[in-house]
Amino acid sequence: NSQQDPNNSTTVNATQIPENAKGPTIPSKGYLVEEIRDGLYWVTDGVYNTMFLVSDDGVIAVDAPPSLGENYMKAIREVTDKPIKYVVYSHSHTDHIGAAGNIYPDNVTIIAQEETADELQRAKSVAKNASMVPPIPTVTFAKNYTLQIGNQTLKLDYYGVNHSPGNIFIYAPKQKVLMLVDVFFPGWVPFPYLAVAGDTAGFIKAHDIALNNYDFDTLVGGHLTRLGTRNDVTVQKEFVSDLEKAAAQANQQVSFGGIAMQLGGGEPNPRLFFSKYIDA
Repeated sequence: NSQQDPNNSTTVNATQIPENAKGPTIPSKGYLVEEIRDGLYWVTDGVYNTMFLVSDDGVIAVDAPPSLGENYMKAIREVTDKPIKYVVYSHSHTDHIGAAGNIYPDNVTIIAQEETADELQRAKSVAKNASMVPPIPTVTFAKNYTLQIGNQTLKLDYYGVNHSPGNIFIYAPKQKVLMLVDVFFPGWVPFPYLAVAGDTAGFIKAHDIALNNYDFDTLVGGHLTRLGTRNDVTVQKEFVSDLEKAAAQANQQVSFGGIAMQLGGGEPNPRLFFSKYIDA
């Protein structure tokens, strides 16, 4: 349907969001916190999602999205007054961990995969304002790390680059919940360029890793509007497979020579040439 934009005279085409893509309504306070099960909670503002785990000995928080910021702490404090003892970074991108230096206590233990720590250390070494870089992890691991606190467990696993170097699978075995950020988008197609995947093959492989290596029934994807399921991973796997076939077909059908013929004669413009080629 079409709507008139009140700030502009042009007509805006608004597409109805399918029911399958819709998430829960976000309260007026700006965030929603819900228990998934057994002390594991997710927090969302409708665009960014994360989760935290409450044990009888303290809290494990995952990430610190700036879009949530202090609301993340409010969400945790709605549920428990136990101290936040551990923070797990899913990966190094600041849209997911950028608020860590502002909201967590100084004595918190930050855990991340080695590549994430290296990336943040490199960023700090070149940043004009080093305080803008999230705190460097205090504990790192190469492949696997099991975080046990009180009566709760999180398993952290790294299988190589997918969305980015250091992006880990975060699994709560008791709750059967898997979190993988910037790879799965329940109810939606991934962001452009497979969410700007650092390694396309690794991004594709992550689907089979999730389905084959983890006994989960709930997925926290990091973005957009709702929690996911195993079926959401299967559906996205099928979508990415179709995309792969379409890309292969496009690569066979588009040629440099064909683009040159479209542009015709005249003085060569290499910038225009590559623009047309990439568009095709």
